[in-house]
Amino acid sequence: MYRTTMVKIWLVCFLILGFAYQSLATLETLQDEVTLLKGAFQRQIDELTKQVYALREEVDGLEKENFKKDQEIAGFQAMFDNIFQAHSKPQSENKATIDKRVSTSPVAFYACFNQDVNYLGRNQNLAFDRLITDSHGRYTRSSGSYRIPVTGFYVITWVTPVVGNIPFELTVNGMQRGRTDPSNTGNGASQSTTGVAVLSLYENDVVSIRTNPGASPSGVLVNNQWQDSCFSLWKI
Repeated sequence: MYRTTMVKIWLVCFLILGFAYQSLATLETLQDEVTLLKGAFQRQIDELTKQVYALREEVDGLEKENFKKDQEIAGFQAMFDNIFQAHSKPQSENKATIDKRVSTSPVAFYACFNQDVNYLGRNQNLAFDRLITDSHGRYTRSSGSYRIPVTGFYVITWVTPVVGNIPFELTVNGMQRGRTDPSNTGNGASQSTTGVAVLSLYENDVVSIRTNPGASPSGVLVNNQWQDSCFSLWKI
């Protein structure tokens, strides 16, 4: 009887120990799984953090670019406002200004190229490098622009012999005021076109000749012993 009881007690203890061991093993397994899940979750957090920082840098870059664009737009707006105000003054004020700025000395300008001009691009000013006449010293060779010295009416001409097809524009303060489209017949001979305009211009208006921004020029602007490419103006 005593031995049977002891055997039962030992069996119960063995079962309890086995259950406890199994529970401990299960707990350790769960702890390992939790550790793995924590590691995977932390890696996801790190990756998301990197993406957030990358997006922040991209947003900062876009904000800086937008700020620069806003400054450029504000500058252009101020320039156009000044031009608009200068050309929209009351007639009496314009007449007084013209009378005040009338000069007794003639205004005349004339410049050509020294040689053929190749590889012209769109919207490119013609920088005539052979200055022949400049009564008031208002021509800038590097940009090919002439700044009006005296308010008044002006005749402006541009002569452009071309082998190929190169459309040109007369511009005042960057705005188109005249156009020509010289093109040859394809036999290798040049075709010369003369543009003429009569305009009311104000002191410090900037006049230049450029290639048409809406067309791709092809060919050569000719300057040789038979013909020149020139730009001229005079006050009337």
